[in-house]
Amino acid sequence: MEKLQKVFRTLHSEGIDFALLSSHENVMYASNFDTPVPLGAANDFAGSLPLSLVLVNAKEDIAYLITADVFSKLAAKQSNISNKLSFPIFGHFEQVDPAQSYLDCICKLLHDVELPNKHIRLGIEFKTLPSLLLDLLLKEFKEVQIVDVEPSLEKVKRVKTDREIECLRRAARVADAGQMAFLNASKAEGGTEFEIWAEVQRVTSQEAGMPVPISGEIVTGARTNVVAPGGPQPRVIVKGDCGIMDLSVRVDGYWCDCCNFVVFGKHPDNEQIRYFTTVKEAFDVATEMLRPGVRSCDMFTAMQHIYERNGFSVPHYCGHQIGTNVNECPRIVPYDKSLIEKNMVFCFEPGIYSGPGGTIGARVEKMVLVTDSGAEILNKFPWGITL
Repeated sequence: MEKLQKVFRTLHSEGIDFALLSSHENVMYASNFDTPVPLGAANDFAGSLPLSLVLVNAKEDIAYLITADVFSKLAAKQSNISNKLSFPIFGHFEQVDPAQSYLDCICKLLHDVELPNKHIRLGIEFKTLPSLLLDLLLKEFKEVQIVDVEPSLEKVKRVKTDREIECLRRAARVADAGQMAFLNASKAEGGTEFEIWAEVQRVTSQEAGMPVPISGEIVTGARTNVVAPGGPQPRVIVKGDCGIMDLSVRVDGYWCDCCNFVVFGKHPDNEQIRYFTTVKEAFDVATEMLRPGVRSCDMFTAMQHIYERNGFSVPHYCGHQIGTNVNECPRIVPYDKSLIEKNMVFCFEPGIYSGPGGTIGARVEKMVLVTDSGAEILNKFPWGITL
């Protein structure tokens, strides 16, 4: 309930009376309900509508979780919100209009809390609220002032609770298992990117004790020479290839995001070492200066100096915060002047790429917790190159 209390306090202090949350990450944050990945039959039945929402009444410190009926049992098991409603999205023997069912359930709840009888401010997430629901709000509740609630939720989520930090630690342990599979594969003979990725999926689920959503990429050889070329592919790996695996794993609604660089089957050459050394030094300098009171942009500048000292330029942003989103603010960019606070959790991810025609790319990334005395690295897997 600590996270929900933070939501109540922030909305109240900013004069937002009610909030209708529709993004997966904010529903998770407020309710602790980890909506299943929107794939498969339930998503098809509902026409890609957000299948869970939270209505927050900041005036009375009450919240309501609204889910598709197929998630009712799961929501009852996971959520810390006692007020739960559901709407049908499919009838096996009688026809159901999922969109109308969705609107009817939400509209009834808004009338039950007497939304139209008050001159209030209602916060919504404009990026994820369905247009048909926004249209209903504008028609049914004309006296209500609709505002953007996303900046408020971003503010709430910046500093992690102790419970969130434990969740992020667990996600880091699961991702570590995947990174160890990648590291072990770099020492074996032959194999394909597909085979490595299959093993990564297996060991992460085994470590978590359940199937877990994972995303990211594994790229090898010349495909490491540009940013985010995608993968895996059915490519046979040969000795001396560079390899990058950027792995994002979600465990119980919280993410880990991490990346490692390897050279397959042999000792790295001098240029591969130069690339790796630069990104590792950039990661290290950011980690060393991460503490309360430092600005995000200052860490970017320090990392940029490492690049320049080694004859490179920065190709992309150098990191981000993480939580119920895999990529949260503040980010490590030259224009973000956010002050770092205790119990933020960052992912530093410096990378370098030789570009089209080249054969080398390197990127490293681990999750790092801000403490009063400095930084604690949450991922425990070793880097792919030992100098």
